[in-house]
Amino acid sequence: MRKYVSLFIFVAGLFHFNAAQAALSPVSVAIVPPIQFPPSDFSVTGVRASVLWGKHRDVYGLDVGVLGNITDQTFTGIGVSGIFNNTRGETNILGLQLAGLANINNNKTSVYGFQITAGVNYQSAASTVSGLQLALLANIAPFTDIYGFQIGLYNRAKEVYGFQIGLVNVADNLHGIQIGLINFHHKGTFAISPIINVGF
Repeated sequence: MRKYVSLFIFVAGLFHFNAAQAALSPVSVAIVPPIQFPPSDFSVTGVRASVLWGKHRDVYGLDVGVLGNITDQTFTGIGVSGIFNNTRGETNILGLQLAGLANINNNKTSVYGFQITAGVNYQSAASTVSGLQLALLANIAPFTDIYGFQIGLYNRAKEVYGFQIGLVNVADNLHGIQIGLINFHHKGTFAISPIINVGF
């Protein structure tokens, strides 16, 4: 038995040494930073699972957090959390970004699929959404081009190729339809329109 324990410790130590050298790990398990493996300066290339939340340099793959997750640089994959997803670098959503209260992307973001929250989707840099951006409260994306649907009580986008549906809809340029109590199309024939606005 002692031989097996020693072998396990040796293999675990070897794995940790190699991962630290490459700063890569195929899996991450976190309770709350810094109580996580591997440390926050690693890139996760597989699955990050967080009991509360995790924080890493990059994540490529599936990101699941009971409360949320933070990525300092690049995120590419699927993100699902109970409260928040926060990416501070480039974000590439492949299928789904789902959060209970907020999806916060602070750099260039590309969404291919669904970005969904009960609170706010917030994007502060030049971005694209190809699919559905859905928030019960607000989609705040003043530098984002929407190809598909943007649905929420308040919607803000740069270019819309498709639909904005909510109480208040705001687009710099509209190539589609806005449906809401009040609609703003900054470059349109009708800059302000109640109920429905159409742009070409």
